[in-house]
Amino acid sequence: MRRREFIATLGAAAAMLAPVAALGQSQPPKRIYIVQSYEKGHVCGEPQAEGELASLAKAGWAVGKNLTVATYYMDTYRTNTSPEAIRSEGEKALAEIAKFKPDIVFANDDSADSQVMMALIGNPDISVVVSGMNGQPEMYNERKHFMESRAHPGGNVTGVYEKLYAAQAVKVMVQAIPGLAQAKVVMITDYSPTGNGLTKQFEIELKDVTQPRWEVRRVKDWDEYTALIQVLNDDPTVKAIYPVALTLPTVDGKRYSAAHIYDWTLAHSKKPEMAINYFFARMGLFGGAGVNFGAMGRLAGEKAAKILSGTKAGDLPFEDAPAYAIVFNLKRAHDLGIEIPVPLLTAADAVYKDDLLPLEGRPLLYDPQIKSF
Repeated sequence: MRRREFIATLGAAAAMLAPVAALGQSQPPKRIYIVQSYEKGHVCGEPQAEGELASLAKAGWAVGKNLTVATYYMDTYRTNTSPEAIRSEGEKALAEIAKFKPDIVFANDDSADSQVMMALIGNPDISVVVSGMNGQPEMYNERKHFMESRAHPGGNVTGVYEKLYAAQAVKVMVQAIPGLAQAKVVMITDYSPTGNGLTKQFEIELKDVTQPRWEVRRVKDWDEYTALIQVLNDDPTVKAIYPVALTLPTVDGKRYSAAHIYDWTLAHSKKPEMAINYFFARMGLFGGAGVNFGAMGRLAGEKAAKILSGTKAGDLPFEDAPAYAIVFNLKRAHDLGIEIPVPLLTAADAVYKDDLLPLEGRPLLYDPQIKSF
């Protein structure tokens, strides 16, 4: 064989073998960075992260095999609560992200959305998947454009909006509480980023609800909250409350988070409490229909898995939280003298016969061993 023909044949053989060799080469693990607005172990943050990683694993992306994961806890509801501290935590998270060089960043809840998601909009190297966003996506979009529409965002951001299913929650409470249909339920929010989002969500989701009557009351600090609870106790027209003031300052410079707030509420309130998170009912609140944070995280994780498989984030719709859970705490109902109808209990996702009181100001730690679904 002549030299030129031999070289040509060898080149053709090498070209045929190249893909085979490439298939045998191990690819570097994909990199995921999770930014949590809450502290480590929080009952709203951890179920989302658990759901995100569960969906990735279901799609074949396993930590330690073909996936590397890191997490940053901003702790903006207990410790880093001021606007300046929240911004500082966002900057620290972004610095860690720059060093980690992730393929995807999960931004869980509004502090992470406002400080991290917003900063990463338009980054060609990072896709962002949000979970637990209480502020309206359109509101964020007005501050910095990232979304053509919820159906087709078009950029490098997609995710899951934390729909409260507030109208459904009120209907459940009407079935559970005698006389509520002709009375009133009061939603209590604070002025944190999540509190601002929740206030708007109630206005949107309950705009067509006329029975029972409802109103949103906002409190700026601990004294206002405790005074409001006493006022509502004395108001016979109020048959239920929805306490979602989750971080409150005190006059002496302290800061109370949800564990302390709910501890005090359970000791002093005479009204059944709607629970935004099913785990709060496990810890003592009356219950009702709450957000299923695990399901929300799983949907966010499904989006991330599609991105890792080649789909652009902007081609994935921005969706509502996919499910809510109906839960009740029978001990709290008994303490309040309320007998929940048996058919409603039968339809519930979980019914708790005790609680974890006294919380005594401990963090609302998530325990996957006692979750019900």
